[in-house]
Amino acid sequence: MKIPALYIILACILALGAWSCGHQSSTHYHLTANETLQALREGAYKLPPAEARALLKNQNDEYVFVDLRPASEFSRGALEGAINIPTAYLLDDENLKLFSNDSKTFVLYGLDEAQANGPWMLLRQMGYSNIKLLEGGYAFQMQPDSVPYITPEKAAYEYAALMNEATMEDKEAEEATRPKVQAPVAPKPAARQIVPQKKETPKAAAAEEGC
Repeated sequence: MKIPALYIILACILALGAWSCGHQSSTHYHLTANETLQALREGAYKLPPAEARALLKNQNDEYVFVDLRPASEFSRGALEGAINIPTAYLLDDENLKLFSNDSKTFVLYGLDEAQANGPWMLLRQMGYSNIKLLEGGYAFQMQPDSVPYITPEKAAYEYAALMNEATMEDKEAEEATRPKVQAPVAPKPAARQIVPQKKETPKAAAAEEGC
């Protein structure tokens, strides 16, 4: 698994622990932590932004969008048809009864995707299999349809790739502008001059001996 996914799972575990401490009396787990983490890895619980827009446009009543933000934020703007259940009231009896309606699929969302990770994990571990999480959250739904959604892992990968590419380009540009230093040329050894020596003829040698 890639490192960004591990960070997401760790954040969910911490959020799950925080909720458990405050709701010991009403929290009954049907899945183990490992089973819940496996569901996280599979990613089938996520609803892509494009699919969410289509559901909202067609007013599909089989899906209920649940806004987890505080009521003050919900009143300033929310997805059409969404109901508001702030995270602090997620485990109230009336809300758990609502989630027990298996004929509906409940789509949790916060301002961003991270705000809904913990609530989804908690409900899933409690046995609610009809819960999904809106990728990108409310903030991305407010973006134009033409803006593509990039998952956190892909964004981290592309950022690293772009940084690596930019670094390589900087190095190449620096190499191109750096003055080239000529390697010192070793001096060639001076040519030795060979002076021919005269050979004495036999006659000259005999004359010298006679003297």
